[in-house]
Amino acid sequence: MNRQRILAVTLALAGAAAVAVGIYQELLHVAPGYEGMIETGWSGRINHGERLLAQLGAVGVGGTLAALRWKYAAVVPLGVGVVELGYPIQAVLHYARDPGLYTQVQKYDGSTTELVLGAEPFLLAAGGLCFLGAAVFAWRLSHQSQTAGDVRSQSVSHP
Repeated sequence: MNRQRILAVTLALAGAAAVAVGIYQELLHVAPGYEGMIETGWSGRINHGERLLAQLGAVGVGGTLAALRWKYAAVVPLGVGVVELGYPIQAVLHYARDPGLYTQVQKYDGSTTELVLGAEPFLLAAGGLCFLGAAVFAWRLSHQSQTAGDVRSQSVSHP
């Protein structure tokens, strides 16, 4: 089996694993040395968006496998990678604007706390990058095998 095939599939599986682990992590934490809890849309049970991200990871693995056979199926892991990257970026930008990350914010009782990012956005971004890499390797592999097939057919057809 070609190394690029193994690399493309391994990247897709690593991306799906990063997403699967990432959705069980927290988006925000209270910084060490401060007291408090954070309730975000990502806290507690897995929400609908996180379930969709995990399902999208499975679709990305399937798309990578299909792209090894059909070149244009590489669009699937590419799209999955873009969505997996966009989701944590959107969430982090939302929380960076309103209460502020890595800065002291005042709580309702007058005390201060500091919010820091959890592991979820980093793992989801890593998963998205893995899917983008899998798409690139699958596309290049399909493209190389097509050009190699064209060269073989030309050499056979000419006497």
